[in-house]
Amino acid sequence: MNAEPSGPAQPTLPPDFRQAFEEMGGPPVIWNYGLVSIAGTVDGGQHMGGSAAARGETVESREGDIAAEQTLAAMSGFAEPSWFTEALQKTHSRVAFLVGAPGSGRRTAALNLLHRHTGSFALRAVDSDVDLAAWTATSATARGYLVDGLLESRVLALDMLGLDSLRTRLHDADACMVVVVKETPRVVAHLRDLLHRAPVLVSPPSPRAVLDAKLATVFPDARRRCSLLATLPPGFLDDTLQRALTPAQVVEIAGEVVRVAHGEVEPDAIGEHLSLHATGRAPQLLERVQGNAEDLALLLATCIFEHFDHTVVEEEARRLLAVADGRLDATASRPEEGDVPAGNPGFVFHRSRHERMTAIEAYVAGREVHTTSTHSYFSEPVAFTRHLQGRAVLDHVWREHRDAGELLVEWLRQTPDAQRRADRAGFILGQFAQWSSGQRALAPIEELAASDRPGDWRMAARAFGAASADPVLATAVKNRLRGWARAATVSYRCIAALTCATEFGLARPEAALSLLHTTVVSRDDGSTAVESAVRRALLSLFAEGTVRPRVIDTLVQWTSEGGAARRTACAAVAQLLRGAASAGEAGEWWSGHLLARPGASGSSPTEPPGLVLIRHALMEQTTYDATRAALLEWQRRSAGDPRRAQALEHLVDRLASHLHGGVFRLFTDLERTATAPGAERAARALAEWRKDIPQKGRA
Repeated sequence: MNAEPSGPAQPTLPPDFRQAFEEMGGPPVIWNYGLVSIAGTVDGGQHMGGSAAARGETVESREGDIAAEQTLAAMSGFAEPSWFTEALQKTHSRVAFLVGAPGSGRRTAALNLLHRHTGSFALRAVDSDVDLAAWTATSATARGYLVDGLLESRVLALDMLGLDSLRTRLHDADACMVVVVKETPRVVAHLRDLLHRAPVLVSPPSPRAVLDAKLATVFPDARRRCSLLATLPPGFLDDTLQRALTPAQVVEIAGEVVRVAHGEVEPDAIGEHLSLHATGRAPQLLERVQGNAEDLALLLATCIFEHFDHTVVEEEARRLLAVADGRLDATASRPEEGDVPAGNPGFVFHRSRHERMTAIEAYVAGREVHTTSTHSYFSEPVAFTRHLQGRAVLDHVWREHRDAGELLVEWLRQTPDAQRRADRAGFILGQFAQWSSGQRALAPIEELAASDRPGDWRMAARAFGAASADPVLATAVKNRLRGWARAATVSYRCIAALTCATEFGLARPEAALSLLHTTVVSRDDGSTAVESAVRRALLSLFAEGTVRPRVIDTLVQWTSEGGAARRTACAAVAQLLRGAASAGEAGEWWSGHLLARPGASGSSPTEPPGLVLIRHALMEQTTYDATRAALLEWQRRSAGDPRRAQALEHLVDRLASHLHGGVFRLFTDLERTATAPGAERAARALAEWRKDIPQKGRA
């Protein structure tokens, strides 16, 4: 029996954090995979690909610094649309409004505009519910600000006085702002007639231009591109590119062309997997299997657990049949006594797996090897033949078959507490919320909060994170979390904290850190569940390089507060040190940070914040043992790592002036390690202390 897989696109965690996250119930939800990563490609810009296998996508910044990698991704193979020059000119007036439909490449173009105008990667995101009239520049170094998906109500509330004030503040900050807004008649009229700021009407570049630009990034040689395209079926590109394609759909085609070039797809089969017909095929596929409850359950299970191992998909299909209790059967009648005998449901040679997969237009891929921190295993993932077919079927079911949608919610909420399965179920619940209307769109998620199962809390947090990708729903999610962070109920506070470990927090790190502080200090009732949830979110945010300095500053602040904030911060530091003890990026970061000169970038005028955090974690009674164990492991591993050894020596030297409490106890352990890094300095400090015992007393 195969172990439950992560799916082919589940990214490998940095080795530094794997053990730490596993001890807290699994890795934080900071990557999208499977249906998650490709679900948005039909709405995305040129930088969002749709490959045959699901790809991991980092979360797009909605608040705070925009990672240079995100801007570079938007610039790579960017096909400049016809309106780009006009928009670039408008950035000289400090504020430019881009108005268009989702899927027209607005965000991709906006990032290119900001970089082209500023010549800088110092760009920041501003959340979509911002009041532009009251906004102030939030960075001394940022030269460009992106408001992606500004709410219509916020646009209509902006008047001339507020706009002029905004432009003045941007001028004073030597910055510009690009505001992306969904196109509606009211928005266009308000901008044009009342604000006298004619918006730039966004339309996607031609499909041919997008295809050429993307292929040029992979194959710079024009002759190579021409010879490659010549191998495709005659008329394929001409016929396909004549459609009203979004940039992301063209990127999907480019990805298939690249696969042809690499020999992964035969030229004649290039159109088999494209998502162009997924939406139209969805109702036909449902109708095709409605006469067979088993096929229908397998179809729905594949829609949700695509790219999981086939054993997981079939297990979930059987569980759906049990939950449905006949609701997936088109007819309720049963053969009467004396009628033709019914088939034996226990017969072990029903249709083969291949036949069942063919019925739902899916297949089982070849074996893949997956490796965890403790073992390796095989996976044979299930996938639809056509890209985005699962998303299209679920969208159709949710919008057109409300009773079936309620059954899916009931089934998903009972998903076993297996981390990756529950994570996927939570994401789908969040996707359903995005497809819903009315004030109760988040109701299925909120009902999970009443559960006493931590697994349900994680599922609810995952769902809130997925729902927050929609700018409108994000405001409702924020409202819930602000209230739940102060709630007396442990489950509500845990969900508020865990949501900060999802794309909600990674897209809005400053809001997440503020919520986490509220969660941990609003009720210092000693709840280990709440503190653990907050710690998990802090580690999740720390794993993002662009957010790390802000997390470190937050931890330093918390350690000076005492109580639950101090305990939680120290516990997070101990967890981080334990993960960083193994060779890897996080260990390198701590080494470099400890070796930073006082007053250097990222350090305090007196000592690096990392040093302060380690000292606090040693002095905190509840975290001493974990911190001590982590530092002793650092010492053991540093024997063969000169840079790590230097950092450890420096750490011990700086701690020597604080020789009491947990620091003193650590030094006695270091002293016993004889020739290991840090041992000599620890022994010298203890010798000086022992010589001064009569004067200073014992620690």
